Amino acid sequence: MKKIISITAIFIAIAAVICIGKYKAERDANTVFINETATPQFASVLLVDKKQPRHNITFIMGEDSDPDNPYYKAAENYYRYHPKAKTEWLITHLRSLKEVRDYLEKHAKGQWGAINLVVHSNEWTGMGVQVLPDGQRATAQSIHDAIDAGHFPPLPTSVVDTDTDLLVHACALGKNEALLEAISLAFGGEAPGSPMVHSSKYFIHYHSPDGSPRNTERYLSEFWYAYFKTGYRPSDNQLVRQLNAKSPEATVKFRDALTRTQPRFPGDSYHYYFNVPVNWTVTFPREADRPKLDTQAAKDTFLHDQTELLDIVNQLDIPLDKFRWQFEKTTYAFADGTTEPAIRIKGKSSVLCVLKSLTKPNPNNPKFPLPLQPPVEDGRFYTAI
Repeated sequence: MKKIISITAIFIAIAAVICIGKYKAERDANTVFINETATPQFASVLLVDKKQPRHNITFIMGEDSDPDNPYYKAAENYYRYHPKAKTEWLITHLRSLKEVRDYLEKHAKGQWGAINLVVHSNEWTGMGVQVLPDGQRATAQSIHDAIDAGHFPPLPTSVVDTDTDLLVHACALGKNEALLEAISLAFGGEAPGSPMVHSSKYFIHYHSPDGSPRNTERYLSEFWYAYFKTGYRPSDNQLVRQLNAKSPEATVKFRDALTRTQPRFPGDSYHYYFNVPVNWTVTFPREADRPKLDTQAAKDTFLHDQTELLDIVNQLDIPLDKFRWQFEKTTYAFADGTTEPAIRIKGKSSVLCVLKSLTKPNPNNPKFPLPLQPPVEDGRFYTAI
């Protein structure tokens, strides 16, 4: 028997301007925007004690597919207008890590300072961008495969060095150290003098308190999860009990958060849902070898015999009984053109996510707290590779 697995995320209801969203491979018709109106920020707020002035650059690596979740547009406003975060270079048309790597090398005017990559992500499925143009989604494995194939020669020290910070702005990507290590290897290699890669352990969203693009702020958000079988949503009481059991120390009122899909003000709690599907295919040499699975007991036995699948689901940290499992007979086509009878197992879990932004008091307007902006060197909030 041969086994094939894929894990993807399909997001069904996203209310806030946060960094999880549907992955789209289409390219933006608007190619490059050089932020000519920005005052050069040669020493970014995230960079300290740099030896010489450097150019900073931001890559907005996607388009918004949901008008209620303009994550990329809000991020573009932030890096275009914010007095401390805006960069001289603002690039909106690249959709793969390979294109970013090549752009940095081709357009370098000395060594880069801060390199911002704005992408969608979640801790289950990696980044919502491709490794190569029209290639695979960026995961630790797909990046390593591209490196091994010679697509990512290390950037020279004349382009990036230890005073270059590669900042990947993506939800909870800081919890995926294997992926960050792969990104570090792709852009700097293993030679001394490679840039440091930083990413947040928290969710990220962008918000303008008064609706003006020029007043957009960037927020880190705490988050809490509850799970259930897709199509079988429990009552609010059951979800609240699950959240309280998982996070008894949480200060947020989960029941209150379930009444909102948008924050009323910075630091307000709210919620949204998304799905985590798992696809697992088992092939058989002959049709006679493929089990019938005509009873629920037979399906349960077959599922629990897939030890590799169970190990992978366990790594997702989503309980097995929180997935809706479906089984179908199919024919699997291999790369060499041969086919075998197969059984495809589809699992799908729905995730309730409660969020609350990290803020600090605003002396000028107590009703609208300011975003908490810890330095990227603070290991409580960021991972550095």
